[in-house]
Amino acid sequence: MKSYVNLTSPLKVGALTLRNRIEAGPSNTGNGTVEGFLTPESMAYFELKAKGGAAIVTIGESNVHTKTGVAHGRMPCLDNPDILPSLVRTTEAIKRHGAYASIQLLHPGRRANAAYYDGVVYGPSAGPALFGSPIVEMNEDVIEEVVNAFGDAAEMAKLGGCDMCMIHGAHGWLLHQFLSPLNNQRTDRFGGSLENRARISLMVIDNIRKKCGPDFPIEFRLSGSEHVEGGLTIDDMVAFSQMIDDKVDLIHVSSCTFHNPATNTHMFPSAFHERGINVPLAAAIKKAVKTPVAVVGGLNDPEMMEEIIASGKADIVALGRGLLADPYLPKKINSGKAHDITPCQRCLICLSGDFVPYIKYPIRSLRCAVNPHIGREQEIKFHMPVEAHRKVLVVGGGPAGMQAAITAADRGHEVVLCEKKDHLGGLIEFADHVPFKEDLQKFRELLIRRVEERDIQVMLSTEITPEKAQELKPDVIIAALGAAPLIPNIPGWDHPKVVLSTDIYSKDQCIGDNVVIVGGGLVGCEEALNLCQQGKRVTVLEARPDVVIDGAYLYREALLLELDKWPVNILTNTSCKAITDEGVIMMDLEGKEELIECDTVILATGLKAKRQEVDALRGSAPEFYAIGDCLKARKVMEAVRGGYDAAMTL
Repeated sequence: MKSYVNLTSPLKVGALTLRNRIEAGPSNTGNGTVEGFLTPESMAYFELKAKGGAAIVTIGESNVHTKTGVAHGRMPCLDNPDILPSLVRTTEAIKRHGAYASIQLLHPGRRANAAYYDGVVYGPSAGPALFGSPIVEMNEDVIEEVVNAFGDAAEMAKLGGCDMCMIHGAHGWLLHQFLSPLNNQRTDRFGGSLENRARISLMVIDNIRKKCGPDFPIEFRLSGSEHVEGGLTIDDMVAFSQMIDDKVDLIHVSSCTFHNPATNTHMFPSAFHERGINVPLAAAIKKAVKTPVAVVGGLNDPEMMEEIIASGKADIVALGRGLLADPYLPKKINSGKAHDITPCQRCLICLSGDFVPYIKYPIRSLRCAVNPHIGREQEIKFHMPVEAHRKVLVVGGGPAGMQAAITAADRGHEVVLCEKKDHLGGLIEFADHVPFKEDLQKFRELLIRRVEERDIQVMLSTEITPEKAQELKPDVIIAALGAAPLIPNIPGWDHPKVVLSTDIYSKDQCIGDNVVIVGGGLVGCEEALNLCQQGKRVTVLEARPDVVIDGAYLYREALLLELDKWPVNILTNTSCKAITDEGVIMMDLEGKEELIECDTVILATGLKAKRQEVDALRGSAPEFYAIGDCLKARKVMEAVRGGYDAAMTL
């Protein structure tokens, strides 16, 4: 059994002793009340992280002064005492499991959003409007008012049961705006030198310390680099960290700025970034200060986290999405079950649903591709126990079928899992061949291992017909048969050079050096990137005006940025008229045709549900459910949730 002695060791942070080195980084559910109060759903969300073993659980972006700026709707509001009842219940829920409760203090500054705020938009310097009125330079009276608001908010948080607080001085919010030469062009004592630009942050720290005392730890979140030309560098932030070294109890290292939206997918690292992307920044700051240092950024691998602590690059690892994928990650590490940690896919579904102002409609409900509990934490407490143990036949060994089998077995049912192929995995087996899908490969292997560890009868190379189903005499059938490729009505679709997107890796296909992909959705563009990285020439044809419109907002942005680094030829508003011996005849919106010569044509035009096969099984058991792609072509998140939900209803 691997021992993670450094990761699981206690740490002194101010007056507190942490039970391990894992912090649940600041996040919110988005489903607070209109007034900015916490709801039972959000309380359950934070409680689950504490129950899973994190040492600190941090409530995310909480507004300190709604009078001078609001960035999002339903943000926790620490300038209204009416938040206290819900805040007390939330912090009590966190602390009953042995974690410390923290909260992130934020002022949006120039990023105040007119959709939620109709007052003056303040920033360190004047400028054109971003999301509302033009930006007005804060005078010293307003600066003093906001500084006091930070202190009062921390005082409110302490009264509400928080053990500590986090000052948000990163990512392009107000304090970061003052720090950054990209936003701060002042010539008074709050502008010019780094010392002057840091002045308001030091005033905020001092105000909080004065009002909350020495035994209320202060964590300061900063961007170790803005990764923008002319912006803050690691040298600047090392110098700033030395300024706050004897004033705060924990320095929290992130990176990037909303000043340049292109850095969003670096701020929230996607699958195209290395894990631990901010560790070098944290290590540089750690060498320069005595204060403990926390680092965030795509972390959830225990080996890496242990090495970060052991080597002295940081004292704490902060996890955001990693604790959505598996809130019990800390406990699993501590109990020798690290092999059972559900890997975060860094697919950014969780963040994209509420990423205002970049999306049109926030859903205000967290989702996770690999954890069906997220967004429904409160419901877990009220699931009815199994009244009668039944025989459950799960047909299909993809992610939906495996999750259904695992959940049904965990609830005590007798489970038979049948798969037509000679192995489990379904369509996500393609991940074995795509380097940037390593996390999906790990998830597939984890599901297979969980199936093998349970008392589940697995029947491979077994096609379930109505007759075969009746032989097994199940009480319940859960059909997870998957989907078939959608074949477009294109002359030549059956040409020898044509490969279906579902068959690229499941057969001994020979993909030529010159490839045309018909379909610019998520599957088509990911495959275009993968093939281009292998040295092939790739053209993508998409009939719609844009590509990857089926991708989560932040992941789509990351994929498009990655595609820009490679010579992938993407043609939108362009359809495939025919496939010939020479290649593909394309047609634009004006009806102009052109031949694109190629060796291979990949059809990535979608999937269709296997409705006939599903309907044939409906009468083979007293109770029947259809889930996953065989209900409707969908993504891993819907497959996993569908499998979990079906099994939980039994």
